[in-house]
Amino acid sequence: MPSVSSSAASHPAAAPRGVDVHPLSPALGAEIRGVDLTRPIDEATFSVIADAWREHLVILFRDQVLSEEDQVRFAQRFGALQGRPRPASMRAETAVKHPEIMLVSNIRENGKPIGSLPDGEMQFHSDMCYIEQPAKGTFLYAIEIPSVGGDTHFLNMYAAYDALPAEIKAKIDGRQAVNVFQYGSTSREGNNPDFDEHPHYTHPMVRTHPDSRRKALFVNRLMTWSIEGMEDAESAALLDALFDHIEQPKFIYEHKWRVGDLLLWDNRCTLHARTDFSDKERRLLRRCVIQGDKPY
Repeated sequence: MPSVSSSAASHPAAAPRGVDVHPLSPALGAEIRGVDLTRPIDEATFSVIADAWREHLVILFRDQVLSEEDQVRFAQRFGALQGRPRPASMRAETAVKHPEIMLVSNIRENGKPIGSLPDGEMQFHSDMCYIEQPAKGTFLYAIEIPSVGGDTHFLNMYAAYDALPAEIKAKIDGRQAVNVFQYGSTSREGNNPDFDEHPHYTHPMVRTHPDSRRKALFVNRLMTWSIEGMEDAESAALLDALFDHIEQPKFIYEHKWRVGDLLLWDNRCTLHARTDFSDKERRLLRRCVIQGDKPY
């Protein structure tokens, strides 16, 4: 299986004929054109995709018609699929073949959502940052999209770290923060997680990317709850300041979904959030993630 880190970032692969990489914003993101993900991907094309992902952090493939098997096959080029930490008894969807697949949908049958995280806005977060080995990358495929809203915003956490004042970098260097997820929650406000019930894990506030060796902030508004070794008031104030800093527009790419979009993002150096949308319109996306390693 090819490794995303197998080719040097400073020597990107030459694109095969018809394959092009187009940046999506000054902050991060690129669209890769000329690739049909229903077909086998040769090594030269995969090298271009891997290099683009490393450079741009989020990559987009438009106009794809993907089965569940197509999506899984492509994801497995980047690593082993990550199992879902949510207990099986809490999973709403049953219409998937692979247990690692999650439906993200507000569609309801007999009054119950067919998927997870069905409604409304969702604050910035990194997938599975509440387990020991958070997800390396996430693959999200659009099947049904509302006419307005339900957009996904992405944050460049390399750039957010680089832009911090030196005194803040010094204050958080070597610090650990507790990340917790209250299943089904999409907002920090009103949360009161039960650490005996909800999964949580302590990770560095600044992590080093294993491929690029660059430093990235590893905190987020939805799931980072407290800083170890700090009084509650000081911890809350510092986290709030960091959240406000990283959520500046200059660090963000705003993706407006179209049916047939497949997005892959790097959870080790990005955050993502969802905008609100009408509960009168259907939204259905299919997600899988690949296994990561323990942040350091």
